[in-house]
Amino acid sequence: MRALPVATLRLPAHPASSRAARSFTAEHLRSWGCDDSVDDATLLVSELVTNAVLHARAAVDIVVRKGRSAVRVEVFDEGTGVPQPAMSDAEAVQGRGLGLVQAIASRWGVQEDNEGGKTVWFEISL
Repeated sequence: MRALPVATLRLPAHPASSRAARSFTAEHLRSWGCDDSVDDATLLVSELVTNAVLHARAAVDIVVRKGRSAVRVEVFDEGTGVPQPAMSDAEAVQGRGLGLVQAIASRWGVQEDNEGGKTVWFEISL
């Protein structure tokens, strides 16, 4: 049985990391023939990396996987606390990231690491 594609990247806690995460995700999804998932996946990975940079202020690890029926993107940071979708008002500049993930992804969740940190992940059906 052939292994399914996986790509990983570590990014610093810097605002430019969101752009790098989008490029990395798009490049791998296109190379795997998942062109229909690129727009949604790049939007969502950008939101998750931005959240990690703003709140955890630590390096971010990204994993992009192509499964048989979905693309899965995981964003790990060493921050504490489990993120929840916020109810932001229409004028708010921040607070919509997880709401977008919830609205666009087929599935999503948060997995806390026993040694500290957490992984926020989402899947987009193929």
